[in-house]
Amino acid sequence: MSFHDQQYSEKRDFMRMKMETTATLRVIADNQTHSVQCQDLSNQGAQVQCPQRVAPGEAVELSIPSPTPGMQGLQAKGEVVRCQASDEGGCLIGIQFESLD
Repeated sequence: MSFHDQQYSEKRDFMRMKMETTATLRVIADNQTHSVQCQDLSNQGAQVQCPQRVAPGEAVELSIPSPTPGMQGLQAKGEVVRCQASDEGGCLIGIQFESLD
């Protein structure tokens, strides 16, 4: 197994939580915001369904509100690592987190 393959398999060792929740994605460079559907989440990143394409390499902020009143939701900064057309329309965007708040 190569070093790259080992790194990839280790990334997949983190538990991924499937979900369907509305979130906000902000592209930092142009301050454009998108309402997105978060489809899965881990401590390393997320996959969201977005109505518009966001280029890989773009710095973004993802905000997921808490379902519990009075509790802070998730605020994450990261980078788009992939963007592909979705069968449902729009794009599936993979985000790798750099920091979580």
